[in-house]
Amino acid sequence: MGCFLELNAFAGENHETAAKKLALMFRMAPQQAQSIIDKVAKGQVWRFQKEVSDQQAVVAENYLKAIGFQVQRSGQAQEESYEIAETVDLSDDSDVAPAAEAPPEQQPQQTIQKSQSKALAAQSPAGKSLHFGFHGTGGGLIKIQLVNWILSMITFGIYYFWGKTNERRYLWEQTSFTGDRFFYHGTGKELFKGAMIFNVLLIALFAGVAVLEKMLGSQMAGAAQVILMLAIWVAIPVILVGAFRYRLSRTAWRGIRFSFRGSRKEAIGLYVKGFLLTFLTLGLYWPYFTIARRTFWMRHSHFGNKNIQYEGDGKDIFNQFMISVLLVPLTFGIYWFWYQAFLAQYHWSRTRFAGGTFNFGATGGQMLTLNLVNLLLLVVTLGFAYPWVVVRNLNFVTQHLTIDANMQLDKVVQDAKQSGALAEGAADGMDIDMDFGI
Repeated sequence: MGCFLELNAFAGENHETAAKKLALMFRMAPQQAQSIIDKVAKGQVWRFQKEVSDQQAVVAENYLKAIGFQVQRSGQAQEESYEIAETVDLSDDSDVAPAAEAPPEQQPQQTIQKSQSKALAAQSPAGKSLHFGFHGTGGGLIKIQLVNWILSMITFGIYYFWGKTNERRYLWEQTSFTGDRFFYHGTGKELFKGAMIFNVLLIALFAGVAVLEKMLGSQMAGAAQVILMLAIWVAIPVILVGAFRYRLSRTAWRGIRFSFRGSRKEAIGLYVKGFLLTFLTLGLYWPYFTIARRTFWMRHSHFGNKNIQYEGDGKDIFNQFMISVLLVPLTFGIYWFWYQAFLAQYHWSRTRFAGGTFNFGATGGQMLTLNLVNLLLLVVTLGFAYPWVVVRNLNFVTQHLTIDANMQLDKVVQDAKQSGALAEGAADGMDIDMDFGI
């Protein structure tokens, strides 16, 4: 049996972006999609005239909820859970019409409550693997980057934050899992505001140090600079936590958001201890620090109300680390790719979520080939091929990363956590790579 979908409320942040996504999914004119959003946001109820199957309804509901709609079914009672269909083919713009406006006392609130949707109730078939995918192209990415570069120059760098968001949204939304795309909800305004606040704080910090040096005299100037450098060094894990929390909080899959719940205090202790012990042991503690970092970032990462599980031990990778210390210099760096392949395979094989175990199947030889071709492309094109290199890397990862065993998502519900973009702006300002330590 089928049902009809109704849009009861809209709580999205960006009407224009939501209209584009609505028009794309349901094959309607952008103007009509914008009209639907405007009217639903004002309290009217819209109903799709075409009846859809339960499987189509599940996919459409997840998509609409990710955009910001509150969705209801009409025509039949809603079941507790459904199998997830990989595609949905609804109607074109002629099949969309407004339903009668609900009385004021029946109109829903304009905020979407914590989702208890069972639409994520999906199990991977026993013995099979669930696959990731990447659908973007170098041509598509370079178009976005060219626009970003031009507008950034015209606006003296101000557009950079909006351009970065557009690029990130493209990469996120071209990535899929089991055929369903990820969504990125961040905005350029958030990044701009975060960067401005960080710059003000940074200027205030340097100004304070300058005043302190002048008050204490030249003899204490060196001590003040050391204090400043230590403060920045300690701030790095704090910034990493904030930036990672922001990115995950703006990422969603099937309408459910990710989040990061690790504390800044724990991150400071982890990184200070790790670098200090690595220095005191002449590098021998590094494998254990690697596992400690991975454990921190993975175990505090959540999808909905469930966290990712990671079980690793430094002694498992210690021997390979020592071999790499010997062979990387002797092979002029070539063995590094085999060590990185070993680490990736080990890390993912120890990572689980909702009963599913991750698996990364790339070899050192494949990693070497990927990077050699990437280097050749960049050299021959004088860097112009960078978008294609990014796409090649994402294709490589998604082609080799799978989740095995039975993955049950029926108990995953929305449990989003808010996060500001201050640390994200700080990460940009200090040129911190978010791959650092993760």
